[in-house]
Amino acid sequence: MSISLFVAGVSKKNVEAFDYISVLISGIQLSSLNNKQTFPFSASKMPVFILLSLLLRDVVSGSPAQAGSSSYSGEYGGSSGEHFDQSRNQLDGPITALRIQANNKYILSIQVRYGGLWSRIEGNPSGSQSVMPLFPGEGIVQVLGRFGSFVEYIAFRTNLGRVFDYGAGSGLGVTFDAEPLFPNTILRYISGRSGPLVSAVGFHWDKEEGIGGWDQSTGSPHTKNNSP
Repeated sequence: MSISLFVAGVSKKNVEAFDYISVLISGIQLSSLNNKQTFPFSASKMPVFILLSLLLRDVVSGSPAQAGSSSYSGEYGGSSGEHFDQSRNQLDGPITALRIQANNKYILSIQVRYGGLWSRIEGNPSGSQSVMPLFPGEGIVQVLGRFGSFVEYIAFRTNLGRVFDYGAGSGLGVTFDAEPLFPNTILRYISGRSGPLVSAVGFHWDKEEGIGGWDQSTGSPHTKNNSP
């Protein structure tokens, strides 16, 4: 039984350099247009295998692999309602505002503006919503909240130190603290479940050109400060 690595979508000059590389459990086989040679697979030949793997990666990609910057937090909440995903909305631009509607028990609805376009309202669209506009260069770097069968409380903290919170400040639900895994990344879009209320929510983080991550000098994530 063999494990094969096939080069797909490489340029003509790369094809001339490598027809294909096949890694066998019993041996390493190199084939070209004019010759063919087999090396026994042993500990002494492991550096050859590692080098070929690195070369193949750069041939296929054209450049060394870049470290990932995207991460996900969630999903926080219950299982009722229908799933929603706003990954396509991020193509309209970074998050520039949110509209949240809440009462003294639950988050009723949430709507996000990406660039200049608003997403669909998730949850109950009736009633007035509180608008949270972001300044140019401002991004969300932390979300605190609480949930039971539905999302009960949510607070957004930005890289400028501003915090916007909605819903009941105290309750018996499960608390969460969502932050990106990588530095200099912000909230790019949300997903979750919704129906008559916002049942659950998840947070997707990544880099955005021109918007930095959390500046720790602005204070604690738990300090409420809505002023610029």
